[in-house]
Amino acid sequence: MIPFYDAESTREADRLIMKNPGMTSSLLMENAGRGAAEVLIREFGKQSWVILCGPGNNGGDGFVLARHLRMAGFEVTVLLSQPRDRFKNEPAAFLHSLENLECPILETPHMDDESISGIFRNSRGIVDALLGTGATGVPRGECERLLFLLPEQGPCKVSLDIPSGVDPSSGEVKSVAFRADLTLTFLALKVGLRVMPGAGYAGKIEVIPIGVPATGFLSTPQMEGYGLEDALCDWPRSRFDEHKGKKGTVLILGGSSRYRGAPLLAARAALRTGAGLVVLIVPECVAKAASVFLPEAITVSASLGNDQALEPTPAIDALLEWEERAGSLVAGPGIGRFDSSVTLVNWISHSWRKPIVLDADALHFLSGRTESPSSLITPHEGEAGVLLGKTGQSVSASRLASVRELARRFGPVLLKGPFSLCCDGNRTGAVLESTPALAIPGSGDILSGITGTLLSKGLTPWKAGLAGAWVHARAGSFLSRNPRSQTGILSREIADTLPLVIGELASLAGQTALQGEIRLSFHEREPHLDA
Repeated sequence: MIPFYDAESTREADRLIMKNPGMTSSLLMENAGRGAAEVLIREFGKQSWVILCGPGNNGGDGFVLARHLRMAGFEVTVLLSQPRDRFKNEPAAFLHSLENLECPILETPHMDDESISGIFRNSRGIVDALLGTGATGVPRGECERLLFLLPEQGPCKVSLDIPSGVDPSSGEVKSVAFRADLTLTFLALKVGLRVMPGAGYAGKIEVIPIGVPATGFLSTPQMEGYGLEDALCDWPRSRFDEHKGKKGTVLILGGSSRYRGAPLLAARAALRTGAGLVVLIVPECVAKAASVFLPEAITVSASLGNDQALEPTPAIDALLEWEERAGSLVAGPGIGRFDSSVTLVNWISHSWRKPIVLDADALHFLSGRTESPSSLITPHEGEAGVLLGKTGQSVSASRLASVRELARRFGPVLLKGPFSLCCDGNRTGAVLESTPALAIPGSGDILSGITGTLLSKGLTPWKAGLAGAWVHARAGSFLSRNPRSQTGILSREIADTLPLVIGELASLAGQTALQGEIRLSFHEREPHLDA
C-alpha cells in the first residue's frame, strides 16, 4: 500500500534530513524546484508560465522553478503575494537569483484585480506556490485574493506540494482553494491529496524526489493508498478443485415494496464477484420477481401475511436455518424504515456471529458495535451523518475525521464516495480508483454485494472494504471508458462488468512487473497517481 503522511510528519522529516552533513534547506529547495521544472518541461513542452509565489518555503520552491524554466528559455512571469523586501532567508536568496535573470517579477499588493485577471487570462499555465504544507487555516489577505481571481477555465494549473487552501493533513477545504490539474508534491504523498474534498483540487499527482530516500526519515504513515497491486495481493484466488460450497455463501436480507430492486442488485453483484451460493431473504413482493431477475439465487420469502416488508419471525427463522452454511450476511439493501426493520437490526446486532455487512436503511437503526467479530458498515455521507448526529454536509467537509470517529463507535467502516475511505480503528486506507460513473441509483447495493462476498471468502473487514471498493470503482471506470457509456450507465451493468475486472486481476497475477498506478522515479519507489 502507498503511504500518505500529514504535514507534521513531513516537516519532521525535513528537520531530520537537514541533520545530515551537506543537507541544507537551500539544497532541498533547489532539488524540489529543479525537479518540478523537469516535470513541467516533460509534460507540457515549451510554453509560458505565471508562477504565484507566497511567503515561506513554498514561494522559495516557486522561485527555483521559475529560474530553471527561465534558464531553459521559457517565458516566465512571477507574481509575489507580498513586497519583495519581506521575503527572508532562502526564499529571499532565490528571489535575488531570479532577479539577476531579468525575469518579470510583479508585486500583486500594488496591482488591481483587472490587471491580475488579465495576466491570468493571457497565460498558458499557472503555478501555485503560495502556501504549501506549512500553512494553517484558511487563505487570507493577498493569497485569498489571488485564489479568488483565478479563472475557472483556460490555462493549465499546477500546484507545488499541496494546492493552496487544501489542508495537507485532512483534505479539508474551508474556503477558496487552488484547483490544480497536476500537483507536484515533494518527498512524500500528503494525506490531503487523496481525501475529499481536497482530492478534488489535486488533479494528477507526482512525487518529486528531493535528493534523499523518503522512507528513512518518515514516521508511520497516517493513511495508506489502496491500488492495483494491493487488489492483486488480496483478491481470493480460485482453486481447480473448488465447488460452489467452498466459494462462499452470502445471505442477503432486505427489500420492501418501495425498494424491490436493491437486494436483487446486491445478489447479482455477489454472484458476479464469485460467491458460490447467494440466498435472498426478502418479502413476498420481492420474491415474486427474484426468480425472473436472478434465477441463479435461492429466494426465501419472509413476510407472512404482509408481503410489503420483511417480518421479524420468518426472517430470523431463515437466518438461523442458513447460519451454519453462511459465510457472510449483507443486511439492509432496500429494507425500509419499518418497525420490523428495527427489530431485525437489533437481533442481528446482538445475535448474529458470522461476518456481516450493514448497509442502507439498516444503518438508521444501528446503535453501536455489533456482536459479530467481522462486521463492516458501509455508509455514504448522509448515512454517516445520521450515525454521528451530524449533517451529511459536515461529514463531506471532514471525511477523514468522520471515518475515524465512525470506526471508534461502530467498528470497521467503509465511508463511500470519491476515493472511498476504510478504517478499522487502527489503520485508514483510501481507495485510489475513483470515477463519477458510480454516482447512480443502486451503485451502493452493488458494493454491498461485493464486500459481502469478500467477507464470505475470508478477507478481514478492512481488506474486504478496500478491495471491494477498488473493484467496484474499477468496474465503473471500465464502463465509462466507452464513449457510449459516459451517461446512462445502470448499476446492474457495474455488476455485470465485475468479471472483466476480476479477469484483469487474474491475468496480471502472474506478472512480475506492473504499470498503471505506480511510477518508479530515480532510485526510489515514488507513486504517480491519476485522478
